[in-house]
Amino acid sequence: MASEGSGARQAGIRLRVLGPVTASLDDRQLNLGPPLQRATLCVLAARAGQIVSKEQLIDDLWGGAAPKTAEQSVYTYVAGLRRLLEPDRGRRGPFRLLTHSASGYSLARSACRTDAEEFEQRVAEARRFQAKEDLGAWLRELEAALGLWAGTALGGLPGPFCETERARLEGMRLTVREDQADALLRLGRRQESLEVLVGLTTEAPLRERARELQMLALYRCGRQAEALEVFHDARRLLAERLGVDPGESLRRAYELILRADPSLGVSPSPATAAAPAEVVRPRQLPRDPQVFVGRTDTVVRLRALLAPWDGSEPQAVVAVTGTAGAGKSTLAVRAAHMVSDHYPDGQLYLNMLGATPGVGRLNPLDLLGRLLRSLGVRPEAVPSDQDEATAMLRDRLAGRRTLIVLDDAAGPEQVRPLLGLPAGNALLVTSRESFAAADDCVQLVLGRMQRSESVAMLAKLIGAERVAADPAAAAELAGLCGGLPLALRLAAARLAENRHTPLAELNARLRDERRALHELESGDLAVRASLQLSYDLLATSPHDLDRTAAAALCHLGVLRTPDATPEVVAALLDVPLAAADRAVARLVRAHLAEPDDHARFRLHDLVRLFAMELAERHLGPEARDEALDRVLGLYGSSVRLAMRLLDPHRVHPPHEFAEREPFTLTDGDGASVWLERERPNLLATAAQGMVSPDPSLARSGAYLCFSFHWPLTFMSHHADLLILNGRALEVGERLADQEISALAHGYIAMSLGNAGRYDEALVHQRAEVELRRTVGDPFSRMRALGNLSVVLNSLHRYEEALPSAREQLRLAREIGTEVGERHALMVVGAAQLGLGDVAAARAAYAEMGALAREAGDAMHEGEALIGMAKVHMHRGDPWSAAILLEKVLLSVRESRHRAMEVRCLGHLGRAARLMGRYGKARAYLLETLDVAEKYGAGYWVGFAREELALLDRGHAAAGD
Repeated sequence: MASEGSGARQAGIRLRVLGPVTASLDDRQLNLGPPLQRATLCVLAARAGQIVSKEQLIDDLWGGAAPKTAEQSVYTYVAGLRRLLEPDRGRRGPFRLLTHSASGYSLARSACRTDAEEFEQRVAEARRFQAKEDLGAWLRELEAALGLWAGTALGGLPGPFCETERARLEGMRLTVREDQADALLRLGRRQESLEVLVGLTTEAPLRERARELQMLALYRCGRQAEALEVFHDARRLLAERLGVDPGESLRRAYELILRADPSLGVSPSPATAAAPAEVVRPRQLPRDPQVFVGRTDTVVRLRALLAPWDGSEPQAVVAVTGTAGAGKSTLAVRAAHMVSDHYPDGQLYLNMLGATPGVGRLNPLDLLGRLLRSLGVRPEAVPSDQDEATAMLRDRLAGRRTLIVLDDAAGPEQVRPLLGLPAGNALLVTSRESFAAADDCVQLVLGRMQRSESVAMLAKLIGAERVAADPAAAAELAGLCGGLPLALRLAAARLAENRHTPLAELNARLRDERRALHELESGDLAVRASLQLSYDLLATSPHDLDRTAAAALCHLGVLRTPDATPEVVAALLDVPLAAADRAVARLVRAHLAEPDDHARFRLHDLVRLFAMELAERHLGPEARDEALDRVLGLYGSSVRLAMRLLDPHRVHPPHEFAEREPFTLTDGDGASVWLERERPNLLATAAQGMVSPDPSLARSGAYLCFSFHWPLTFMSHHADLLILNGRALEVGERLADQEISALAHGYIAMSLGNAGRYDEALVHQRAEVELRRTVGDPFSRMRALGNLSVVLNSLHRYEEALPSAREQLRLAREIGTEVGERHALMVVGAAQLGLGDVAAARAAYAEMGALAREAGDAMHEGEALIGMAKVHMHRGDPWSAAILLEKVLLSVRESRHRAMEVRCLGHLGRAARLMGRYGKARAYLLETLDVAEKYGAGYWVGFAREELALLDRGHAAAGD
């Protein structure tokens, strides 16, 4: 769209507000400046073509809290926007897109297009199709509208206008999601509708229309009891949160479902109505390959094994093995799609990471856990014992016909738990290792493609007309690629890059590299030669983007992470994020990187090896260290930002990481999701830094480990904490850095304590206290004493714990640290309660709670309430204890603090037992046991089992 008065020279800016606020011009990302400048553009764009007064702008941006400099700030923001909108305007030329008059500012309608406008247009079009009863078109437009969203509207921008507009757009989005579920339901796609509604009611549990649709979807799936339970859940929530009853429509739906009214559509049969849950039928196969030629004999053989022509049981295990680049994965996915109808109960897919350089393989227990979760087992119900998990999987698959595809297995040992599945199910495995000795397995060894097949594949990839123009060159190229699909794809990608490059020119390049010809005929070496060619074409290109992409590939060889993001590439190259984003996109187009979810990408295993070699060849040790240091800085700043959003009261040891702009994180929910998603990369980067011979990198790796302590504690990843902090302790000892050693001892002690290994924790905590006599500031000494008291209290050594706790309290008040004072009061209260001084313990917890509320420290407030609950139980009042514990449980579940969650559940189980509410006690204690086993909280595993034993004895006594 051309701008007013500028002909066709200036295209309109594309403004995205349905998520983080960004703008682009001609596919180029624009820097919109600070948040309030972005908010200014949003205000003007929403009223494009209208005059917005300066006073209205100030009110929209600040409301009643406008600063004295607000008017000047508006001028600054408008000036910044004008530079973006009209970068080519002459020094004295008039502004045409963002104009000013005595009445205010006006943004031309052609200056800016927003995705919100497109969203509303799509919704309006959807409703026209709805009125015509064109259900397919209605659903298509709804899904297109929802596809425009990339997060919370207006990306956390401040100000009254943005808050109001955010609420309006989010309300529309929820309504459209309800319409989407309604359309799916009317089209008979009940399960898909139900999946939408489960997510919707989780996000907005008080929307009655969503609840009504969910009830109807469940009923039509034959799950009448669950549909009725949805109503009861909605009624409880409405009463608790709003003090109202369900509306007439929701009550009417409940009554109709209760009597299985025929007007509702499909009625549940007695068998399905009684079923506790619908059977999950996963469909996880990657997309069927668009370019697949040849391998005819192998495909026929695979089909005969997995879907026998005579209807007999399929072969239990089929392994496709062969050299790297032979096309094992593509063949397996193709075959799986061809036989999918033979497996109506689902097709599962997992990458086993067996040959992924620098990344840990998927272990058998992780494999079993992922499969069980895919089959509908709740995460907390997955056994932590491998044999139990194997038994559960076999039980789930009994009587079913399911195909499991395991790509890139390291060998038979990695998949051994799956080698004895119930009859009717099949396992299709790809691996570089032989499966000849595996039980009940047929192995197909994949060699090179025939020359004719390779030429046919080239024709598919680059166009038949191009191959026909020079068939001899095409046949030669097929031979030079050694009949390996990966090499053929990479060569074709180079030809597709420039459609004017003759095939003979590419052949000449391959012939000039005599070693490359030899390697091309030798499995993995063939792939390396093709990758080198791909890299050289980028690195020697006259285009800046190509050369940046080549540098990105080279620098990615520095890291040992499972995947990466453009932010990581920006840190590696020390370039702006926009440049890194374009470089990654260029690598994806060149087939040197594979796109993944959430703007992530990964390198193919062989590309990863090649990138490591590039880094060794083209980057000196200093350049590699500097690149790693920048990534450590990126992750260090991002983890600390994430933790501030989750809980700003937790303390991190100071360290000067390399200065990098952190990932864009705006709220606690987003931070929590990011931390869990990025956890493997954070762990790998911290470990890589700590093993570096460079002292600075080793220290930064250790401090990244320390920064990650609280997030891992919240998520209850105790095993990760122990491994990381153990490595940090090695760094401290290797560098003779007593500060790192002291911190590592302390964090190891906390990790062991969270795992219930208190005797071991005491050794490390005493080591930190001893080091703190000479190392660190008063705060560090104070914290070490407090943590020593925590461990001693856990060991019931209250007489020793109390003096340390009181010394911590004295030091905390002396140096004026509020968080230390609250922690000290907590351990003082625990010690005094252990010694039987209930009044003193109650006073300590009360003071701690008051201080925590004043500071807004939700975690310490929860700790104080847990302590007070224990006081109530000590006094024989489990009813009061339960009230406090239920309040804390709700809070910690919202904050995802798993470590506190398991404690609340355990204490609630004990309180319920003491109240004689045995059913509720058992439910709490079983949940405690599940969560504690899942997260390795050893103490609470024992606690739950002891309480369950007491519960059983209580039942027996009651029966007597």
